[in-house]
Amino acid sequence: MNIILAHGLLGFDTLPVLRVDYFNGIKEHLESRFQARVLVAQVHPVGGIDARGDELKREILEALGLTGTPPVLDPDKKVHIIAHSMGGLDGRYLLSPANPGNIADQVCSLTTIGTPHQGSPLADLCESFADGESKIPLVGAIEEVIRDIADKFHWLDGLHDLTAEPIRKFNDTYIDNPRLNYFCVAGSGRAGSLNTCKLLLPAYGYLAKVTGGENDGMVPVSSALRVGWEAITPPWPADHFDEIGHDLDKGLDGKPVHFDYLRGYEEIVERLRSC
Repeated sequence: MNIILAHGLLGFDTLPVLRVDYFNGIKEHLESRFQARVLVAQVHPVGGIDARGDELKREILEALGLTGTPPVLDPDKKVHIIAHSMGGLDGRYLLSPANPGNIADQVCSLTTIGTPHQGSPLADLCESFADGESKIPLVGAIEEVIRDIADKFHWLDGLHDLTAEPIRKFNDTYIDNPRLNYFCVAGSGRAGSLNTCKLLLPAYGYLAKVTGGENDGMVPVSSALRVGWEAITPPWPADHFDEIGHDLDKGLDGKPVHFDYLRGYEEIVERLRSC
């Protein structure tokens, strides 16, 4: 089977200097466990959904050998996309019948992990720091400068697309493709006294207060579980970074021991094999 691993906002394939993989050991594990062909996609880390989705489309078509390049995936088999965080929205965009350039003919399924299908209040909070609307003149001026620079280099496109109004318009426009299989997985935070890694604790607390529900430190469970999709497993007892194999309390390459994330990905692939 062919598997595409699609990263989220600020994501990457591998950080060359630090030798850190976004999907920590997951590609190799799935290749060994299922003899699958696995490609880790690399799209713009902070781009908007449409730009990232178009890049993901090109990578998939190239990997299948449909653009004249030698295939790295099996061109005789369809693709299963497993996407983390914003990567799930990129996948929805490139598969939707509302997108005239959709590649539903080449894809069998989309599975999202910790994807903010309804947006995340964190995106609205972060964008407010650079909207130039502060009532304090000096702060407002600084925000305007930040906004101008960010707009010039498209640094806030991805963040903006995750805020309330843009995500509402996205959901209204890019409907699901009835020809495909859609699955989702949410993260509800770690079990125990600390719900996330230390870095995400403030965000976890903020989301819990605003939404009144569980979250993974970045995305509420209510946003990650998309209505009408099959949830492959109950919410993972993991934070947003645990979901891709990173315990940040142990450093950039530390792996979770409180949650068997590789088994989580196995359960996803086992379900996909029956599609």
